[in-house]
Amino acid sequence: MKMYLRLVSALIQGVEPSDKEKKRNKIFYIVMAFIAGFGIMLPMTFFVGVILYSMTGALLPLGTVENGAEIFLHLIAAFSFIFGLNVIFSVFYFSGDIENLLPLPLKPYQIISAKFTAALISESVMECLVIIAALVGYILGGNMPFYSWVIAIIGTLTMPVLPLIYCGIICMAVMYFTRFIKNKDTVNKITGVFTFLVIFGIIYLISLSGFDTDKLIDALSKSDNPVLSVMNCIFPTVPFLVRSMGTGSLLDFVIYLAINAAAVAIFMGAAQILYFPSVVGIGQGGRGKGRSVGAVTSGMKRHRVSVTYFKKEIRLLFRTPAYFTNCVMINLMCPVFLYLAYVIQNQTHFLDAFIYGVKSGNEENILEFMLGISAVSVLVTAVNCIASSGITREGKHFFFMKYIPVPYITQINVKAVISIIISGTGMLLCVVGVCLWLNTGIIFTLFCCLLSLLSVAYSSYFGIYMDSVNPKLIWDDELNALRGNYNIFFNMAMAIVTEGAICAGAYLLYKYTGIGTLLIIIMVFVLLMILCTVSYMLCHYRATRNIENIAG
Repeated sequence: MKMYLRLVSALIQGVEPSDKEKKRNKIFYIVMAFIAGFGIMLPMTFFVGVILYSMTGALLPLGTVENGAEIFLHLIAAFSFIFGLNVIFSVFYFSGDIENLLPLPLKPYQIISAKFTAALISESVMECLVIIAALVGYILGGNMPFYSWVIAIIGTLTMPVLPLIYCGIICMAVMYFTRFIKNKDTVNKITGVFTFLVIFGIIYLISLSGFDTDKLIDALSKSDNPVLSVMNCIFPTVPFLVRSMGTGSLLDFVIYLAINAAAVAIFMGAAQILYFPSVVGIGQGGRGKGRSVGAVTSGMKRHRVSVTYFKKEIRLLFRTPAYFTNCVMINLMCPVFLYLAYVIQNQTHFLDAFIYGVKSGNEENILEFMLGISAVSVLVTAVNCIASSGITREGKHFFFMKYIPVPYITQINVKAVISIIISGTGMLLCVVGVCLWLNTGIIFTLFCCLLSLLSVAYSSYFGIYMDSVNPKLIWDDELNALRGNYNIFFNMAMAIVTEGAICAGAYLLYKYTGIGTLLIIIMVFVLLMILCTVSYMLCHYRATRNIENIAG
């Protein structure tokens, strides 16, 4: 047990920021953690809790109070499996500690148990917050007794175990029985395509069925719901946990714990058999054919420094599967969600009043539409983390930024321009598509596009500044550069808080001061231009100084 705990501690420390990185700006971490708590975690958990509370209250008179919590926990488990697959592959097979652990006198199950626990702790913090919020809403909505709270706490800590065990068994089986997957790039490509196919499939199924709350409650009111029956077979722990909370059945709770224990035992047994043979021959990348210096340099051409640096950054994003999947491909989700909204609107007509208001020139609806464009543009730019991981992506090559004859501000500008191009392209496609759908006219569409680009530019430069304050430069895998980088999370929190303040302030001005929509929109434009200028100045003076201090 002592060896297990030491291994877990060492593996977690390998993902967390180093002591040097933490000490670099301790106040920064404290302030950002506070903002993240109130900007992301608190609103998210409150929203989830309200949904489960309302759903449980609606199902309580129908006698199927468990169904709402079950379907929600099944969704959480499914997404935990989808997004955990790539993480488990990376932790089990492509982390830099493999070459240090394998020579030690450790059994396969000891290594896997420590790696699994470290991954579970690192990846399940946000998931546990969502689970506890859902269970609290379920308990309050069903007026359940005090012992339900104890079960909820235990369930929150153990619910993520089974989906990640599925990921672990699949990863070991794939690596054991196949011989062509021996580098992380191939794995990242396969898991990335799989993830997006599953997400697109879910969105497609939702678009076929539409989204009607009455139909949803009616479907969940049936005790023989086919979807729940299938999901209960895939994740059998969920129904026993939910029933034990609702009825207080000790037997259901014991069965829930027994299923988890059995899954862990099977997982450890599989690790003992499969892990060492499957980890042999693992490489950090594919093998390329040897080329002479003359062959490499023969096609070189002289370009401007900024153009060359731009090409280097673009190639890094598009040729690294982890970056391409998490930073570039995520922008494709915007048009997909736009299509989903279009399909659902045609089936449920839930946006009819809003669409009619925009088309007829209703000032309030037009203001809401334009504020929505700005908010989505900022959030998409923050979520794809192209900007907020711009310096972190340099990793061990960070000193390349120092020694090449390119000013820091030029390098920052190139990173920002790439973020603006990639994020802005996805947003402009959505904005133009929505404006065409609403038939708003050319002038209005151009104003919306400009508003979106200003929001993207502000978010891009501010994201780079955030990453410069304390970049995570010590990582052994590109995926760790993203998932272990708190600056990405903090930047999203700042984006939510800042854009929430802008939108709320603009709407309150319209509601309570009598200022016209046009003047408020002009004020938002001016404010965004000021934010763009401030963000650029922060990068020009503060970010460059931060990079100089880190580089020594």
